Amino acid sequence: MKRSEEEKYYNLLGNLRHINNESVVLDLGANIGDVTSYLYEKFMPSIYSYEPNIICYDHMIKRFENFSKIKIHNFAVSDFTGKSYLYFHANSRGINDYNYIQGATLRPEKDDIDIRKKIEIKCIDIKTVLKRFTKIDLIKIDIEGSEYSIMPEIIKNKNKIKMVICETHGNPNGKKVFNSNRTKKVMKNSAFEKDHKHLINQLKQMKLYGSWFHEWY
Repeated sequence: MKRSEEEKYYNLLGNLRHINNESVVLDLGANIGDVTSYLYEKFMPSIYSYEPNIICYDHMIKRFENFSKIKIHNFAVSDFTGKSYLYFHANSRGINDYNYIQGATLRPEKDDIDIRKKIEIKCIDIKTVLKRFTKIDLIKIDIEGSEYSIMPEIIKNKNKIKMVICETHGNPNGKKVFNSNRTKKVMKNSAFEKDHKHLINQLKQMKLYGSWFHEWY
């Protein structure tokens, strides 16, 4: 994430007026816990963070070992419970290569993924996660393409969820990258374009886009 984009993102998070020390926050795709840390320092809510990469999970366990209101879970949140693979960037040198660790994904069709670079991880069904709570003040989602697998269930439970902030993939108006010949810039993660269009159209029809659901890309 570029500095200007990062500043905008954290400015959005920092100005959430409905979050306080009695709030419940889910951080799906927590990585090494930077968003978890920021939200806790800002608002001191109860945070439930989910991260499938064992290296990131172990880092967060140590980072937040003295914070009783932060609970860390070593799962990828998806639409099923079981095992799957977490795939890494083609240039990644391994599971703990921090230059590429943020882009690891369950979706091998994501841009620049090498399907040979993978680890087995545990998944938990979003239904199971949501059943744990009677009310959720914020769900932050950054799960590299798998947002389209879990958003239908989140929408079904919208009455107990106050807000969703989600990084989306396949937005035609989002990030652009150079093509293989580096002759022009093209849409990033075009494999998710149909999923993106379907989700955003549904949210707009339900009048949830920009109010209940906030897109980040």
